[in-house]
Amino acid sequence: MTTVYIIRHGETDFNRLYRFIGSTDHPLNERGIAQAETLREPMSKFALDRIYSSPLKRTMMTAERVRNGRDLEIIEAPGLREIHCGAWEGLNREEIEVKWPGEINLWEKHPHLLHMEGGETFAEVQDRAINAFCEIIARERGNCIAITSHMLTIQLIMGKLLNVPICDVWEMVRLENTSITTMTIEDNGDFAVVRWADDSHLPQSLKNANVKIAGIHNTSFEAKYDISDVEGSHHFSGFAVV
Repeated sequence: MTTVYIIRHGETDFNRLYRFIGSTDHPLNERGIAQAETLREPMSKFALDRIYSSPLKRTMMTAERVRNGRDLEIIEAPGLREIHCGAWEGLNREEIEVKWPGEINLWEKHPHLLHMEGGETFAEVQDRAINAFCEIIARERGNCIAITSHMLTIQLIMGKLLNVPICDVWEMVRLENTSITTMTIEDNGDFAVVRWADDSHLPQSLKNANVKIAGIHNTSFEAKYDISDVEGSHHFSGFAVV
């Protein structure tokens, strides 16, 4: 059995300002560093074999806190990076609406139809992210690993595994900064989501009062796919040993 801990990075300034960060390589801000520091204690309980991370600063800084001084290799996995937002990078929803009327609504309501100018589609991100994820699982069979990545990238990976269509990617229980999703994977393709988006290690002062997604300001979010839909036993043929 392979055990995987999937962790979203801590907060950045663009997260705080609801600006599209995408592939822009921002580090964690002061609050994000404080969030990442809280990962040291819970993650130190696990005998990790390796850590994989998106190569961006915010995920690598988070991975360092997961490593917590242990003699563990952090391997950069470019396929786990966040969506490239093209011409939208650095902008907020109001600025995007002025330049590309109606497209910010696609981001929020119909993401499967969106193709940002110069950026990736959600389907393109899902394809390269699930490929990267499956390659890691094949390489690490029987091991215990941690992966640090990004909200949308993780949601798209998990959406593929759980048969959640891209049009509903924002309808899953949200992955807050430094939340930990725990999975176990069997060689026959069976897997279990043991715990989804656990952020119990965060003090209340470091938790988000509202959803921290570029373009989406929501203080009363209710997921269409709740914990009962995602936690538990599933099957994904891409995990099966051929």
